[in-house]
Amino acid sequence: MVNLARKHDGQSVVRADDIAESEAIPPSFLAQILHELKRTGLVTSRRGKTGGWRLTCSPAEINLLTIVEALEPEALGQLPEAHGESGAAVSKLWEELRESSRNILKERSLESMATNPEPMFYI
Repeated sequence: MVNLARKHDGQSVVRADDIAESEAIPPSFLAQILHELKRTGLVTSRRGKTGGWRLTCSPAEINLLTIVEALEPEALGQLPEAHGESGAAVSKLWEELRESSRNILKERSLESMATNPEPMFYI
């Protein structure tokens, strides 16, 4: 998604092979990801010799929570049942962690990741 966001102009498409190569993702795995993103309406594709993939809307309009929920709906986890004397306290902590994670992802746009400069490393 970051790769598509960096190349987003609203019309141009990016070949899946180019994405796979630049992101070091096996093409067959990338195909699965792209089809899931298409199913959820985040990307669209164009077939043929000049075909490829593009975002369905501006990267600024897509928050990271939407992407996580599209690809890994269980990533933020089910809350554990409260068992034993400490169960309620543990459940409350997991709920707070889950909500904090959801809020962070919801507040950040795909655009913010796409425009974030690469870190520089000094030796």
